[in-house]
Amino acid sequence: MNKINASVLVIDDQEEMLALCVSVINEVVSEVEEASSSTAARAAFHKRTFDLVLTDINLDDKGNGVALAKEIKSISPDTKVIIMTADPTLETAIGGLKSGAEDYIIKPFSAEYLYSVIRGVFDKAALSSELAREKAMKHELEDAYAQLKASESAKDAFLSRVNHELRTPLAIALASSELLGSQLAEEKQRELWRRSDRALKGLELEIGKLLLYSGLLKGEIQVEKKDTDLDALLEEASRALKFLYEDMSIGVTFAREGEPYHVSADPKLLSEVFKQLLVNGVKFNKKGGSISVRSHYSAERVLFSFSDDGSGVSEEAMPHLFDSFFQAADYLTREVGGIGLGLATVKRIMDAHGGGVSAQKNPGGGMTFVVFLSKHNV
Repeated sequence: MNKINASVLVIDDQEEMLALCVSVINEVVSEVEEASSSTAARAAFHKRTFDLVLTDINLDDKGNGVALAKEIKSISPDTKVIIMTADPTLETAIGGLKSGAEDYIIKPFSAEYLYSVIRGVFDKAALSSELAREKAMKHELEDAYAQLKASESAKDAFLSRVNHELRTPLAIALASSELLGSQLAEEKQRELWRRSDRALKGLELEIGKLLLYSGLLKGEIQVEKKDTDLDALLEEASRALKFLYEDMSIGVTFAREGEPYHVSADPKLLSEVFKQLLVNGVKFNKKGGSISVRSHYSAERVLFSFSDDGSGVSEEAMPHLFDSFFQAADYLTREVGGIGLGLATVKRIMDAHGGGVSAQKNPGGGMTFVVFLSKHNV
């Protein structure tokens, strides 16, 4: 059996008993020291502390085991003490336990009994330590949970303010911008208006993305399936992003393979999927770049791929593309903006539909994202 990594001091003024105890305890722990008097015991303990002290109750005129136990406990409260006696009385037992001793054993005793007592003290200490550790972990988890709940409450309050304080005035600003644009005739003024209008629409996309992801995460937004024309949905989503294409001079092409059919899906949520993948293709593209969208209808599933010729992402970033609040690289965060929820939202929506999404790097640069719905959604 492996020895316990611990230190023990054995104190007894009888040479034979001291030798027996040291011999037995050497089988249990890794380090044993001995002292044949209270003076030697004090000297040993003032040099270092021990995990356990085994002491006889009757030592010499300079100290007994009970007094020594009190001294040891005052210096090192964590040290365990076992008192031995050949004169067991109620008074000595009570005195020993009051001194802080963990156990009280009566001489004579067998080597097997001493072995079991020593082993039991360390087993009990290990169990107490484990229970204390688990208790501390429980408190840490409770504190962390309380902080998480507070954070969740703060997040909910923030999202509520976003919805009320930003969305409403943004809707007014967009309506006003549209009205203003219809009244401007001078080209220079119209160019300034176009920039302002694009910025407002971009902000609307980001706010909508944040609220959508939060609703999906909390289960407030449920999938409501109905008969859906995916091609028409894609065309409508792309038309809503025309201002982004124009701003970056991005060319978007569409192609289809197979005979199209309707699917059972939530058109609002799938529209968000199409929009996000198109927005992604614009944001991480180069000015004057292109996006190629291909749909493929087969008997098993319908698939849409979105390919761009932008900068792509590193191999290290690939496993994290669909993580919440992840941006592929620092320069993308600075140059492109966004809050890192778009692809995470796409994945949640596709998973909720029983479909999926994947990403791969294009050999010539850029990325291709693929979303699909299985035939079970048809």
